[in-house]
This record gives sequence, C-alpha cells and structure tokens, in this order.
Amino acid sequence: MAEVMDTNGSMQTDPPPTATQDSTPMAVKQEPVQASTMTPAEVFRSQSKTPAPPQREQREKKESLKKREATGTGSTSAATTSLGKRKAHATHAYPSPQRYNVPPPRPQDYEAPRPDMMQEHEPNRFLVPKTHRELYKPMDLAENKRGYRYQRAIADQQFAHKQYYRSTSPAPHNARMSFEDADRYMHFTTNALMATNEKGWRMARANTCAREGTLYYEVKIHRGVPESGPDLQASGPQPFVRFGFARREAPLDSPVGFDGYSYGITDIRCEPMHRSRPSKLYQAKKPTKSKAKTLQQTAPVYVTLPPEDQNVKEGDVIGLEIQLPSLALHQKIVTGVYNPAVDIDDGFTQANAPPVPVPDEAPLDVIRDRIPVAYKGNTYFEILDHVATRPMEVYADRTTNLSTLSTSTSAAAVGKDAIKAAPNPNHEQHALRTLPHSAIRIYKNGQLLGTAFENLLAFLPPASQPSKAQGARDGAFDDGLTGYFPAVSCFFGGIVEMNFGDLESFWAPPDHIEQRYEA
Repeated sequence: MAEVMDTNGSMQTDPPPTATQDSTPMAVKQEPVQASTMTPAEVFRSQSKTPAPPQREQREKKESLKKREATGTGSTSAATTSLGKRKAHATHAYPSPQRYNVPPPRPQDYEAPRPDMMQEHEPNRFLVPKTHRELYKPMDLAENKRGYRYQRAIADQQFAHKQYYRSTSPAPHNARMSFEDADRYMHFTTNALMATNEKGWRMARANTCAREGTLYYEVKIHRGVPESGPDLQASGPQPFVRFGFARREAPLDSPVGFDGYSYGITDIRCEPMHRSRPSKLYQAKKPTKSKAKTLQQTAPVYVTLPPEDQNVKEGDVIGLEIQLPSLALHQKIVTGVYNPAVDIDDGFTQANAPPVPVPDEAPLDVIRDRIPVAYKGNTYFEILDHVATRPMEVYADRTTNLSTLSTSTSAAAVGKDAIKAAPNPNHEQHALRTLPHSAIRIYKNGQLLGTAFENLLAFLPPASQPSKAQGARDGAFDDGLTGYFPAVSCFFGGIVEMNFGDLESFWAPPDHIEQRYEA
C-alpha cells in the first residue's frame, strides 16, 4: 500500500498500484500534519527568537583567603602534590610526628639535584660595571610565595624512617642569596652573591639566618648613588639599593624595612628604615646602676654623619652586624616567663644555658610536615611558611603612632587586635615582644657609623606562625629556619654584592670581626 498526501495536508491510502499507475514509493514515512492557526508574522517571530541558554548550577560561595586566615577556618580536603594547593587533614593524631603519607620515591628522585638554570636578560644583558660579570635570571624554580616555602629535596635510602627524603641544595654550597627566596624579577650572578632588578623595589634573602649570637656580613655597591653624589638633574628613576635583615614574613616585592618584619638601611642619607619610617643612627650607652640616671644614660645620642658619609655611594663597603640573645632567653620571652630583674644578661651564661640532653632519655618527637613534590624535573619540600599576623599589620600601619597609643582612635588600632602599648619584652601580643641585648650596627669601609636598631622583635613561635587555614598545626613549632635573614633590595638597576666571609676574607671588617675571623 502506498501513502500519499492530499491537498488538505492529510494522509490517504491508495489502492494497490496497477500497471498503468506510478509504483515509485515515498522515501520517508510521514505523520499527519495539522493545519497551523498562526499567522505568517507570528511564525516568523517564533522562529527568529534566540534559544534560552542552559541553566548553570549555582556555585558555592566561598570566603576570601584573607578572611579565612583571619578567622582560622579553611578547607579540609586531602593533601595534593600541586604547589601551594595542599590542605591539612581534618582528623589526625595530635601531636602526630607525621601527618602525610607520600608515595615511595621514584628512581630519578635519588639522583643529585640538577644545577639551577640561568637565563640572560634580553634584549640588553645585565653587566656589572667595570667588570665582565653578567647577571642572569633563575628559571624553572619553585618560588616562595605567601604561606608556602620551598626547599630542594632528594631521596636517600638511609632516611627510611623519614620517608626516604632529606634536604639538599645544588651548587654553590656556601652562604649566598637564595634563588627560591627572592622575587621573580631579581637577577643574580652564577655564584649567587650579586643581585639586581630592572623594576621597582624587589628583595632577595640569603640562605642562612641569624638566630642567636652575632652575624656579620658586608655589601658592596656596584651601581647606585654615583661617587659624586645623587644626580639631582637626572630625569626618570635612578638606581638605588637597600640592605639589612628580614624575617620570612617580609614580602619579597617590597624593600627591606617596608614593614615590621624587616630592618633596612637606605643608600640615600644612610638612614635606618623600619615600618617604612626613617630614623637616624645613634650611639647607645649602657645603663648604669643608678636608677636616677638610667633613663638619661640609655637615651640615644644621634650621630651626625660627615658630608662624605651621608650617602652610600658606588664602591662603598657597608658592614652589617646583628646581635641576638641566646635562644634560651628568647624562649623565656615568647613563653611569657621573662623577668628583667632575674634575666639580666644575654642568656649565654652557664646558669641560663639550656640543659644538655641525656642519651638515656627518650628522644624528642620530630615533626615532619614537609611534603616532597616534583616540579619541573626537581624535587622540593613544600613547607608551610610564616604569614603576617593582624597585630603586626596594625603595628606597621601608617596611622599607628607608638607615642600616642593610649589615645589613638585610628581604624587600624580598634578592635581585639588593637595595640595598647609599644613593643616590649612582656607585651600581651607575642608578635610585639622585643629581645633585650639585641641590636644592629652599621659600619662603612671598616669604621663604625652607629647603631641602627635595638630591641628587635622576637621571632620564635608563637611570635611567628604559619596560617591555620592552610593546614598549620596548633601550637608553637620551630623548624630551625626562623630568624633574621641577610637581605638586599634593588631598585631600577641597582647592583649590590654580598660577602659572608666563607669564600674570601671580608673587604673592610672592623677590628673585632677581623680578630675573630683570623682566630
């Protein structure tokens, strides 16, 4: 039977075809079509309408990272191996020495660390004036960033009790600037002792830090303020440098002395810089036994620099010496048991020294929260780094005046994190407790210019803390790399060189440093 459509649009059945009829069948069988009641204009409008987009699933609203860090909340997803993406496990045995189970090492994880890749600057190379030294940009590194710190790792069969991984470092194996602990725009020589930057203020820290005792290092200016003095007729930005000491919380995209986590010296006017506030060098005097003369004797006597020393110029050698009390005294301060009437010295005497561990006693638990991750052919330890705390942000705020804290009404000093007193050893905020017997002294070409800072801020936990939102443990844990790091900052092509005294003798050390070095 064949079906055909009549003129009214309905289907009708024809009789079986005969020899005189067309017997060609239809290609597709169609259903009956009802007559449309729409006008031609309505049909055109219905066909020309844009189809509605598909409905999206409503996304979950999440709080910002800054708010999560402030409230101490965060995600509890499992740890991953991507850089900066891990989270702490919600449930764990506290204080469990090991919180993360890493996969067994691969064969390539036992290989020696690869040398750092360096790329020269384009289109014009960075050359050190009056030398043939060139500065390069490190490539393919896991750079330190907010909340995370990275350190080279290697697998070792002798460290089976530590999941086979331990710390390592590529050459050169000496005190130097760290490629990972520097801003991405910093350029270095191959020995990592010279640095420069073509943009605004950027900072680089050394791979070693001062925790107690004395640390001295020197910097030499290769490009900065000219020997004839600042060029007042120059147009555009000029090269400058800064140098000093910085903690791990100090941001790398700012100069030394930008906030409360670093202490710096400027090349212009040779001024101490802390909290972005300049001050003056001074000669500090030791207090006497007479209580009536104590305030008068301890008041700083500011130094008036001669005209030739008012600026740090090209070719000058600046020595920076930091002095810190013992870790035993430091621990008393951060735990709140410091008594100035009893703890009258720097803590290095036998009475204040920490007890020597007895071999028969049970060993202390070693906390292992470092995760080995693979990144561009290298293995790194991912470490939760210290982050800035709210009291320190208020302390560094431009509206905070330490001399009028009791009457301050600024927005930064209101609330539970308000600063009620200037930093001192017994401050209610751990981050604002200071270290007695601590100071930073500045030398120029071997001659003492003066003391730049005294009573530096404490750094041992809980004064320094990683972010709870990123998986930090509850409690105060010292990883051994908490302290004041030698740091330099460069501005628009300033070039500076560092000397730690381990590869060659110091260029212009003071007498007491030279005697220790020769001994």
